[in-house]
Amino acid sequence: MICSQIVGPPARQSGRLALVAQTTLPSTLDNYWLCEMRRGRLPLTALRAFEAAGRAESISLAAAELCVSQAAVSRQIKVLEAQTGVMLFERIHRGVRLTPEGLRLLNTLTQAFDGIDNALGEIRRPTVETISVSADPSFAICWLAPNLSAFYEIAPNADVVLNADMRIVEFGNDGTTLAIRYAKERSSWPRTEARKLCDTHLSAYLSPALAESVDLNAPPSLLPLPRLHEDSRDDWRNWFTAAGVAPPTAERGTMFNDSAVMLQAAISGQGVALVDDLFAVNALARGDLIRPFDISISGGSYWLVSRSFNGLSNGARSFADWLVNALVTDR
Repeated sequence: MICSQIVGPPARQSGRLALVAQTTLPSTLDNYWLCEMRRGRLPLTALRAFEAAGRAESISLAAAELCVSQAAVSRQIKVLEAQTGVMLFERIHRGVRLTPEGLRLLNTLTQAFDGIDNALGEIRRPTVETISVSADPSFAICWLAPNLSAFYEIAPNADVVLNADMRIVEFGNDGTTLAIRYAKERSSWPRTEARKLCDTHLSAYLSPALAESVDLNAPPSLLPLPRLHEDSRDDWRNWFTAAGVAPPTAERGTMFNDSAVMLQAAISGQGVALVDDLFAVNALARGDLIRPFDISISGGSYWLVSRSFNGLSNGARSFADWLVNALVTDR
């Protein structure tokens, strides 16, 4: 619209409008076209080649950085020197050295390119990486899910897909990147690599209400209480033995296949449970459970499993490193 008003026939312009069009708008248009002509004259390819060569003070290193031949870089520098009318480099034995004019131009270009790069970084939409993790259900519920926010603090552009599943993972079939597995004896899985995350330490936990029903002055005071079991009744026998108490000859009580479910049963006062200390931290802090005796037994280990740790993406590697460090801190 501006161009049509300015370059239109004089007969269509009259009075004050004509005066404004003749005095103000042409000046604005002149500035616009002047800027456009200046931008159009900028030899951007040559400037980029010169900046790379000047920064490295090497034609060959600039060529490697730009993925072009040395001859191409030299040709672009000559174009720039021809346009400016000054020598930008001194050709010395097996190399180049910036002239004062070249150094001045380099400083300006480097600041300009850095500014452009920073601006692009600020407006560029961050790339979100999805990390698929298969975890033992108890670990996923009792520790990983409550602590995921700490990982997002150091990796805000990551999304974790958490699959709570105790089955063996076939990496690649379902997109799983990492797996967290529990084992009492084994330390490896077929066609994978494994790193130990932590050992488990099983202690006796019970609700405050249940604790009030007996005098918890010594480990034998747990004998009259209902005891909860996970997968086997041997853990309680081992715990009583570690406490110096003869275990009952016939162990009874509800059996669970998941320690997270057993933990909830203990919180509700259903009985005393042998739970990994790592899993009971939050319930202990809230006052939902108490740990009456400083006695624990080993219950196995948790392992981080991957097809190849060296082949992990940056996001998955960050998750693995965070997991290891966080567990060391919590233990």
